Amino acid sequence: MVNQARGGIGLDSEKFDLKRILLSRLDRKLTLLFIIVALVAPSLAIYYFYIMAVSALPESIITNQSSLLQTAAIMIIILIAVDAGIVGFFVSRSITKPIKELYGATQEVEKGNFNVRADIKTHDEIGELGHAFNRTTAALGKMAKERKEIDSAKSEFLSITSHELRSPMTPMKAQLQMLQNEYFGKLTNAQKNSLNIVIRNADRLDKIIVDFLEISRIEAARLKFVFKETNLEEIIQETVDLMKGSAKEKNVKLKISMEKLPIIELDPDRVIQVLRNLIDNAIKFSKNKSTIEVNAVSERDHILLSVSDHGCGLTTENQMRVFEPFYQVEKTSCRKHGGTGLGLAICRGIVESQKGKIWVESTPDEGCTFHFTIPMKPVRDVEPIKVLFSQKDSIERKLKNAFQMALGPLGIGEFIELKNKNSLWKDDILEHIDSLTGQYILTPKQGEEFKTTINTIFGQEKEVINEE
Repeated sequence: MVNQARGGIGLDSEKFDLKRILLSRLDRKLTLLFIIVALVAPSLAIYYFYIMAVSALPESIITNQSSLLQTAAIMIIILIAVDAGIVGFFVSRSITKPIKELYGATQEVEKGNFNVRADIKTHDEIGELGHAFNRTTAALGKMAKERKEIDSAKSEFLSITSHELRSPMTPMKAQLQMLQNEYFGKLTNAQKNSLNIVIRNADRLDKIIVDFLEISRIEAARLKFVFKETNLEEIIQETVDLMKGSAKEKNVKLKISMEKLPIIELDPDRVIQVLRNLIDNAIKFSKNKSTIEVNAVSERDHILLSVSDHGCGLTTENQMRVFEPFYQVEKTSCRKHGGTGLGLAICRGIVESQKGKIWVESTPDEGCTFHFTIPMKPVRDVEPIKVLFSQKDSIERKLKNAFQMALGPLGIGEFIELKNKNSLWKDDILEHIDSLTGQYILTPKQGEEFKTTINTIFGQEKEVINEE
């Protein structure tokens, strides 16, 4: 039996299924081989004994006795076959049962359960293999625990460091502003220019520290949400009006298009934070005299907000990585705007903390549309979202390989399309596989195998992507 480390709960809790055991390929082959080996030699011996006995009988009784000998020989062969089959079945079971235990245990390890243990007591090479497997899973479990502790320590260090850096920033900026306002005496033009450079860089450093503080809260599930019934239409209008000053500097127009939205419970400050960041980015990358559209529609259990610009756009590679922290768009005309590279990562953390989704659609040189969703019902029990220290890349590589294995060259395109739509959630992928099966791109068997692979990557009951 494969047990949990201490719980003693069987990993394979299925009832004894005789049909499944008898039809098991390895069991069947071993049993058949044992029957053949155990049956052939006795059968040949009995056959030759029968021939010799018949030949030795007098001709007067050969007719009566030969049929009796024939019947006895057949009965003996049948009994030997039955005995060989029974013995062969139990011998094969003694070999295949521990192998199945190991196979079930490896499936649990693949799901990320490092507490699984294989209870194999055969006192042979298979038993030694089981002990080696248990030592391996114990080591993997220890490594996983240490990794979680390291991640926790990293987040804690980030939080403490950010707070400590922020403490001296406030008095330092106050003193710089007093110097700038000539509180301590007149300044020359050269001194003013130099002081302006220091103040701009101090402001930038302060913003970076604030961003790190926000990320530390997201990763530690300490991000505060103050929920209240809110008219989202008013929030959107207020945010757009606030950003019109920045848009005028680039001669860019802001346009709102939204339908009647329901009054829902949310944190208006967090919505404004995300929306302002997206509009600010759109203004930075928009072409002169272009228009930025802000759209909002109600869809089933969420509200979808979109911000569209007509700027330099993003390549496929940039679309896939734009929400990563510190990532800078490679295109030269876009890089001139600078920034900390944390704004979109923070937006992702805020949105996904509420079980929403955020993604981008773009065509190079034509512009971008950033989408994010707000659930109708707020999520009060916020879970930690990995922003800086994440396993997302590893999981995405596995998903990409799974798509390629199932669909060949077509799979890469399907994977990229889903990723660009931020649809690399387990339910979205399984729904997409059903769609491919419905279009006869995959056979039902291929679809089920593909689903099994996806479930294995996500760990059956663990929603990982886009959190991990």
